[in-house]
Amino acid sequence: MLNFAEGYKDRSVIVVSKKEHLLYYCENGRIVENDYWQGFMYSFPVKVSLAGRWYRTPEGLMFVDRKNDRSQFTLFLGLSVPGDYGIHGAATRLASFLDKMETLDHDFSFVTKKDDTRGCVAVENRVIKYLFARVDVKTLVWILP
Repeated sequence: MLNFAEGYKDRSVIVVSKKEHLLYYCENGRIVENDYWQGFMYSFPVKVSLAGRWYRTPEGLMFVDRKNDRSQFTLFLGLSVPGDYGIHGAATRLASFLDKMETLDHDFSFVTKKDDTRGCVAVENRVIKYLFARVDVKTLVWILP
């Protein structure tokens, strides 16, 4: 994983391991660790939830092709594969509750407790906020089996 990221020292890269249920965020060829931002400490990898029983999360090399802050999820990083796949947080209707819970407990988890997406990669709300602020359209995303 790190070898892949090292090949992109001049840009950000997201790597998702479906087997490990982890998302790695790399900047300048290194996995981001101990980055303090908006009251939280971010160290990658972080847990993800993936496709539920009847769905499949796509695999392969792709890129972020759109950023949507008005989707049915708190924030959405769309992926350049056929279908409406992306990296996102919880449903927008839960945002204020999750913001409160994450403020009270910085390790609070809700989204990543079980695989329950329709093929997307779901992360905790604090994580999608961090990624949304840092990731640009055209950022590479590599989803491994």
